[in-house]
Amino acid sequence: MADPSPAPAPVASLAAARDWPRTTRVLPWLAAALIAMLFLVPIDSVTLAVPLPFDARPDRVLLVLAFVTWLLALAVRGSDQPAGDRHRYGGVELAIFAFVGLAVLSVALHAPALEALQEASGAVKRLVLLASYVAFYLFIVANVRPSEVPAFVGLVIALAAVTAAGILVEYATGFNVFFWAAGAFAPPGTSVASDAGIVAPGGRPDITGPARHGLAACALLAMALPLAIAGSAFAPGRRQRILSTLAALVLLVGSVATIRRSGVVLPFVASSALILFGGRRLAPVAVGFVALVVALPVLAPGVLDELVAQFSGNNVAAQRSVGGRTSDYAAVWPDIRHGALLGRGFGTYDAARYRFLDNQFLGLAIGMGFVGLTAFLAMLLGAAGSALRLGLRRQGASSWLGLAVFGSILSFLVANALFDALAFPHAPYGFFLLAALTASARRRVVSASSSPTKAAA
Repeated sequence: MADPSPAPAPVASLAAARDWPRTTRVLPWLAAALIAMLFLVPIDSVTLAVPLPFDARPDRVLLVLAFVTWLLALAVRGSDQPAGDRHRYGGVELAIFAFVGLAVLSVALHAPALEALQEASGAVKRLVLLASYVAFYLFIVANVRPSEVPAFVGLVIALAAVTAAGILVEYATGFNVFFWAAGAFAPPGTSVASDAGIVAPGGRPDITGPARHGLAACALLAMALPLAIAGSAFAPGRRQRILSTLAALVLLVGSVATIRRSGVVLPFVASSALILFGGRRLAPVAVGFVALVVALPVLAPGVLDELVAQFSGNNVAAQRSVGGRTSDYAAVWPDIRHGALLGRGFGTYDAARYRFLDNQFLGLAIGMGFVGLTAFLAMLLGAAGSALRLGLRRQGASSWLGLAVFGSILSFLVANALFDALAFPHAPYGFFLLAALTASARRRVVSASSSPTKAAA
């Protein structure tokens, strides 16, 4: 009589089937590499010696490699996602594709005028950058299993803590370890355009970390902060909760150490949203952060005085900076009114040529009209709403992730009012990363709620 028990699976197949990081599957490792690059590499200041039809930034080169590998894997063996884990595209993706489509349409409709003004190449570069953000989202959401999301969230928290630690080193010594490493370990022929040494208004140094602008570094840390805060209260193990608490402290101090008002405002927005919806388990976290603010002069000497001076009405340089930007808002109203429907073309408003607005919403109103601006807001609010719905389900780890990402997206929404966020890739990549992880986590919740077993119960 034949043995009815199935033959044991080969060891290699079992290893491949496991969740990241205990797997030999290539695609989630490429996703992890893309995430590590976001937090550790000055991606908008490095150009690799690779022949591409667009600027060979590290993120784009790795994205091309990731997509080629993904397509080859699909051609050879199909998707490695179980049928129930495969992503079903919905409202968030519809909003993303609508925004991208309107961006392309706004440029195509004004192509002759843009060529005459020599602004077409700038628009194409911005479109390529936008395509990179969406490609990053699609790769993460398609290749990170719902069961792998907690491990990837842990990776994001750890990498963000490393970024914050590097910013603290930069604040204390003036040495930017990220730009140094990019120059020291880059392949031959790589160009690194370091912005180290820029002096911000008021004479203070511009602390940028791996980004080209300090505000982008603030936004990236602020978006990661709610993940660490939530982990400090909801992580399953005591060790994880302790590590998450330490990471949250480092992230907050690192954000403040950029010596920018946004380094206070954005973490406050992100953490407040989480604490508001997180319930009683986050009350000790709120008390702990108040204690941290009290201890801030010891943890980062001098930074509190700098921030108080910036928020003070007596700070002439800071007030001049804000006043200079807001005085330009009324001046661009004719540009907005002229292209009220679809604007003058996405990414065509060159601040160096016209006015520095430091406001992504105004830039989109000029470039894409109110239709494009509405699509952008729908994309952000749709992702925030999806995360909040996931959080309010109160179903384990997925719920606290949803609440945390809701706070993260709100902070990114505010960041767009403080600088032209889409032009500095670290911030929008952070948004699309968290939106993708939330979408992947939501697949497990939706699948569980619609399973026959649960329905019968």
